[in-house]
Amino acid sequence: MRKFPEIFKTFSYTKLLAILLIIMITFFVFSSIYTVKEGELGILRTFGKVTDVTKPGFHLKFPYPVQEIDVINTSRSNSIEIGFNNTKSPKLNSQNIESQAITSDDGIVWVDMIVEWKINDPYAYLFKAKDPDAILKNSILSSLKSIAGKFTIDSIMTDGKIAIQNNIKLEIEKSIISYNLGIEILNVTILDAKPPEEIKSAFEAVADASEQKNTLINKAEEYRNQKLPAAEGEADKIIKEAEAYHEERMNKAKAEVAAFNSLYKEYKMSKEVTKSRMLIETLEEILPGANIYIMDTKEGTLNYLPIKDIKGEN
Repeated sequence: MRKFPEIFKTFSYTKLLAILLIIMITFFVFSSIYTVKEGELGILRTFGKVTDVTKPGFHLKFPYPVQEIDVINTSRSNSIEIGFNNTKSPKLNSQNIESQAITSDDGIVWVDMIVEWKINDPYAYLFKAKDPDAILKNSILSSLKSIAGKFTIDSIMTDGKIAIQNNIKLEIEKSIISYNLGIEILNVTILDAKPPEEIKSAFEAVADASEQKNTLINKAEEYRNQKLPAAEGEADKIIKEAEAYHEERMNKAKAEVAAFNSLYKEYKMSKEVTKSRMLIETLEEILPGANIYIMDTKEGTLNYLPIKDIKGEN
């Protein structure tokens, strides 16, 4: 008959083995189930080699170390910040030094910039390049300095930001193609661009002058837009009046020409009669209301004597 300590010892070993077995089973079960959420992709590796790309949902796999899973979010937008100095001494801030660029006119500018990106090829992001995030950041810094060197400091600080942003985005995309990072550049935004503190006030004055110029231009455009319709209406009125006057003069001239041609035709047919009629009509026009008596003399001339109506005199 076994003694009590031996029975207790045997029971303890059995219980310990059962607990260990339960833990192992639980580990294998939970390590065999994984979930891929919406907007994610799962990269399944068997003994270190990629064997499947799984889509959103619940999935089973062999426990580690047979199979491993890397779940990558392909819909989330990531960002890298360049610059954003918050210290009083820019020289002590390594992040701000990264954002320092030399412009085409040999100026120095500090740029605060955000680059948004996302993973579009999980396999390439995980296995094609070592530390793709570091490669991306170096490409961003290189592109910033390269593009800034093609613009003047005034354009970077004022109205050239959009063009510079677009050029930096294209330069980054061109730079990372050869690395096959599996990354897509979504947007590049320059939030601020400023000169060193020593000359900041001078550039602020230039920026204020540029802003004032744009304000005056906008006011001038607004005034032009207000006055232009009235001026165009007045011009149309003058043009229409001129056209009406032209039409009136043309019709009158045509009528006078027609009358002259008709008179000339009659004159050719009967010169003396026409001359006499023309003389009488002219006298009637010059002396309206007068009684005119015409006498034929022996010399063949016509004399006229304007005599007022006796009844009309006082």
